[in-house]
Amino acid sequence: MAKAQFNSPYPYMAKQAVWAAMGMVALFVLMHVDYRRYNNPRVVFPAIAITMLLLVGVFAMHDSHNTHRWIRFGGFFTFQPSEMAKPTIVLFLAYFLQNHVHRMHEWKTVVRAAAAPLLFVALILKEPDLGTALVCAAVLVLMLYLAGVQVRYVAIGLACASPVLYYMLFHVAWRRARMLAFVNPENDPRGPDSTSCNH
Repeated sequence: MAKAQFNSPYPYMAKQAVWAAMGMVALFVLMHVDYRRYNNPRVVFPAIAITMLLLVGVFAMHDSHNTHRWIRFGGFFTFQPSEMAKPTIVLFLAYFLQNHVHRMHEWKTVVRAAAAPLLFVALILKEPDLGTALVCAAVLVLMLYLAGVQVRYVAIGLACASPVLYYMLFHVAWRRARMLAFVNPENDPRGPDSTSCNH
């Protein structure tokens, strides 16, 4: 694709390499910041508010292939708010759970902990971006479990989520077709090799 569009096979790789380098720089900078600086409501709640506004604001952007996942700044920069949701969920739960870790047996506390992350998940599903939504949901479940939430609350949550997951997997035509092609590649009308990296 890159060869056909840019007469070079490297533009996409170069772009990813630049982002990877920027990520490493950010990593080393943040390693030298005391993590307790983030454990502050003046950091946590603005992060939640900004992430929420971006996740809502993405629906005001022009869609791409019937999805609303990106905020575009001209033709040179795109940003996915759902990527910001992942660290924001971790930041919020770390702050909330440390102050309520001894009350995780109370369902009201569990609901309060899960409310913002689940709202993020719902907005990401609406884009739709099932993969990122599942990652965010998994982070939520794992952190609640490590904080000592009762397994029955996790089971109730999974039971409530199961119909949504079933619908997203089996009642969305293109996603169902993709799964069926993965399980039975010989039935793919484009051929058994159509999902390989060469296509």
